[in-house]
Amino acid sequence: MTVAVVFLQVHVTQDNVGRLMLFGEGGPPHSLLALHTPADETQVVALYLHGKWWPIGEVLKTSSKSRHGLLIVQSVMERVILFLLSQIIFGVMEKPLGESMYFSAPSALEYGKILWQDGEAVGFYTIKKKGSLCDGCTGQSYLLPVLDTVFVRTHWRRNGLALQMLQDFCTSMSKESVLGISRPVSTSMYGVCKKYLETHKEQRERLYEVDAPGEWSQRRNVWLNIQLQHRPAHSESFIAFIDFHCP
Repeated sequence: MTVAVVFLQVHVTQDNVGRLMLFGEGGPPHSLLALHTPADETQVVALYLHGKWWPIGEVLKTSSKSRHGLLIVQSVMERVILFLLSQIIFGVMEKPLGESMYFSAPSALEYGKILWQDGEAVGFYTIKKKGSLCDGCTGQSYLLPVLDTVFVRTHWRRNGLALQMLQDFCTSMSKESVLGISRPVSTSMYGVCKKYLETHKEQRERLYEVDAPGEWSQRRNVWLNIQLQHRPAHSESFIAFIDFHCP
């Protein structure tokens, strides 16, 4: 059997079919059959779903008109799409050269939203909920909601979609006085935060870059970080004094 992927044809053989674990460490042992190129097993080109092979691009599409905008991940198929976006699309296919950041495989209980546009999954974000376990080893729980991952596919960037997801995160957690963004924060995400906080001044004292579980000693105000990155050289000592006295 041969699966055609755009202009690439890949023969289905025992040597280029593998299994992908759908959930992260400690999750249920559910896996997906994946077809990869003969030369590189990281280059996944198709998944075996509903009794047939589907090219990755087709899995990310929908014919449902109700799927538009940011929708909470609920069904098994939506979990598969979240996995594809975080591990295959970002992790391999659209990862910038020299990029060292990666996303851990989403857990079975991960709270996330997929961004749908023109019948296609074009991005997502995930949240570590307040009170959820940081990992399966320490027993520590997050002390605040944390925006853990944000991703927009290459073709759809520079359209304000990451900004839309950050705003959705902040407004959906309206009852929380403090919110976190998981550290490290990428340069591009700082740019998104800067745009958002420039027009939403009321959020400047609310948004923090954090390490798990989010104790005050593990938080650093995002707006303050942005100001420090753009400070004039002559004001260095003054800003350092302000930073020292922030919680």
